[in-house]
Amino acid sequence: MSKPGDTLVLILLVGVIFYFLLRKWLPVRFSQSLLQEPPQDEEDQIQGEVPRFLSNYGYEVVRRKEKVPISIQVDEQVYESRLFVDYIAKLGDEWYLVILAKERKPLRISGPALRDFFLSYFLLYQPKGILYVDLEKEKFKVIRIDVPDLTFQEKKGFNWLYLITFVLGFGLALFIFL
Repeated sequence: MSKPGDTLVLILLVGVIFYFLLRKWLPVRFSQSLLQEPPQDEEDQIQGEVPRFLSNYGYEVVRRKEKVPISIQVDEQVYESRLFVDYIAKLGDEWYLVILAKERKPLRISGPALRDFFLSYFLLYQPKGILYVDLEKEKFKVIRIDVPDLTFQEKKGFNWLYLITFVLGFGLALFIFL
């Protein structure tokens, strides 16, 4: 016999299962939600030397001091870390991360050094580019990273047998409970 909440729980489970089956076709991704522009009043405009410098080149700074906590587990040991982004800027409809040059950690211009420094930012946010700003020299570099779309296993499309089996099972469950 079914109880009053059983149908609701069954419908919620079906919704969650459909979400996980169809989520790769949904238009929103995690990185896009991180880069959504926050609402800003005129009073809340980000001020400072960097936003002024970038506005001379058409960039609009929309966020400052983003801190992303990262948890890394090696065997049973958990290590905590953070990834810092100084600013997030926009040029038209394209998003850029802004990293400020630091005197104690100069940027080496070589493939491996650029990969080690910027790849984690690119993979996390997936911006159009990264602006490396050196205020002392009043210059900035636009770093763009092109990562080919690699997969470890070739996907052969949607397996409709899973969906058919699920629908038959759902129909049987409704028949039994109703």
